[in-house]
Amino acid sequence: MKKVYTILILMTIGLKIIANPIALPTIEISELLFDISNNWKLELGYYEVNQNGLTIDSIFIYSTTDTIKLPTYPFIGSTGVFVITNDSLDTDFQIKRQGDTIKVVSYCMEHPFEDILIFGNCQGTYINYPREGQSISKYWMYYVKDNSPSIGSSNDTTGMCGTLKGIIYDKYSAPVSQIKFLIDYQFETSEIGEYFTRVYSKPTTFNQLSHIVGKYTTQSVSITEISYIMEPDSVIERDIYLLDTLTNDLNNLTLNNIPVKIYPNPISATNKLMVEIDLPVITANIWIEISSLDGKLINKEKITNTRSLIDTPNANGIYILRVLLDKQIISSNRVLVTNE
Repeated sequence: MKKVYTILILMTIGLKIIANPIALPTIEISELLFDISNNWKLELGYYEVNQNGLTIDSIFIYSTTDTIKLPTYPFIGSTGVFVITNDSLDTDFQIKRQGDTIKVVSYCMEHPFEDILIFGNCQGTYINYPREGQSISKYWMYYVKDNSPSIGSSNDTTGMCGTLKGIIYDKYSAPVSQIKFLIDYQFETSEIGEYFTRVYSKPTTFNQLSHIVGKYTTQSVSITEISYIMEPDSVIERDIYLLDTLTNDLNNLTLNNIPVKIYPNPISATNKLMVEIDLPVITANIWIEISSLDGKLINKEKITNTRSLIDTPNANGIYILRVLLDKQIISSNRVLVTNE
């Protein structure tokens, strides 16, 4: 995340003070790579340099053992990267492969900007130390393990992801079928609730899952907490258990305006009812109940599709068919069953 500072410009005319938000140039840790001899390469990214005539005044790097001020680097363009190594510095600077805390502090107009990477066996670590052939790279706001180091160029997602898979269950332990979710990338469950999705190669713990409810809209649903430590190109299996119902705009649904179709009606006792439900969001928590007029429950079935065939009572008469969404009645209809 870039810090935005406010520069106050005094205008003597009318003694007005105008606040102009200007993004000051910053330096961030972009990638860290070790070779087989534990020699390190540190890629630093720079942003907003020479915008509005502002540039970096000085850069300091700290590890758990050493501190150094970097020499002046020529910045090409407003955004880019440059690489430093121990050999490129005037004095020795140590970064421990098994774990270290690296902090970069850059100054512009006496305003400091800090970026910190804690990895390996250090307290408060963000991520494990890199294995041979791996780097630690920043992508968006995350530090991730990278099987395809790109020291000297912008980072991309190649080699940064593994696969998370399993089954998603609703709050009643039924598989959630053909619903779109989002972890690091968007994915959709299969007809039996299975999912496969790419996730970033980093330690992750979460108890909320994003559910896609529109083209540009997501809804957060509570889940039983899951944790994993993903390595690049590896596979981890985790079943996900929802604690909430996947609904959208349920409060706007009324008994006079429910998108439920039931046919044929009347119906012969030897046939099956077709029930079509067009809720704003398909959910696995929809139930159909058929009761007699005196309230006796005749049949109850759980449905997960928009079109379902329901068994009818075997005796003629008038019955009540109710549609329940997470135990709340959202539709109630009378059905006439005949012997014809």
